[in-house]
Amino acid sequence: MSGAHEPRQEFVNDLELVLRADLRRRALAAGTGSWLPQSRLAAALTIAAVAIVSMAVGGGVVATAYEARLNEQRDLLLDIFEQRAVVAKQRLALAMQQLRDVQASVSVGIEPPEAVQDMRYKVTEAETEVKSVELDIAEIRATGREPMHALSAPLISGRDFVTERWRVELAVPAAALALEKMRVQAARGRFEIGMANTMDVEAVETRVIELEAAVEAFERKIGIRQAFLKGGLPAAVAELRGLEAEAELRRTALVRRIEFARRQMDDLKARINVGTANPLQLAEADLRVQELQLKMSKVGYELLLIRKQLGK
Repeated sequence: MSGAHEPRQEFVNDLELVLRADLRRRALAAGTGSWLPQSRLAAALTIAAVAIVSMAVGGGVVATAYEARLNEQRDLLLDIFEQRAVVAKQRLALAMQQLRDVQASVSVGIEPPEAVQDMRYKVTEAETEVKSVELDIAEIRATGREPMHALSAPLISGRDFVTERWRVELAVPAAALALEKMRVQAARGRFEIGMANTMDVEAVETRVIELEAAVEAFERKIGIRQAFLKGGLPAAVAELRGLEAEAELRRTALVRRIEFARRQMDDLKARINVGTANPLQLAEADLRVQELQLKMSKVGYELLLIRKQLGK
């Protein structure tokens, strides 16, 4: 055996073929695929980058479609409420014209002075409707959805549309209350000169009490709303307090109505005894009292449930 190792010719030929093939592969990779990652980490980063770009593009498409739907919904709602605003303004213009006509009639003695107050109340109703619809439109423009009337509704860009709406709506029962107080004075004046009886006066006084309760209910709800916005009440509790205020309003009104209906029954009984009333009228009055008592029981049950929830 010789001292230096010399590879066999077959091995040299095979090695040359392998090296040539490897060089060709490297040259091809360098010329046509140099962008490909050269490691597993690079491959992973490339895939992640492609995924992120795809998600961004897809998310942009979804966001654009969602925004388009919101805009379509907002435009539809605005169209509906703007039509309401047109009708409300027309109603207001008509009421104001009727007020001017009544004022002219009163000035020449064709109509009594009370007619002016009645028409002013109708103008207040129409003005309230216009302002309420305008608030709805402003809220739709700010949110793209229907106005929220819930006591626990959130602020919209720092604006409290719920309280604003209630303060506008409060003008109607407040105006009605002022009108009914004038009617009470008129009824008492007619009673003093023998042109009205006690039942006529009590009927108007009952209406005053109901309207006072309505005004108080609005004020209570506004107070509850402010407590909620300041963080003093959870949303669920605030809603229950609002329902409680409304139920108490109905109960107050029903108590007064039942009292008045019973006095009417007593008056009818006395008139039947002297032959100036029909027994059928008494039966109708008795049925009215029963209906009112049934409503009273229902309101009492509602209050019981509300207060049970509040106690939890």
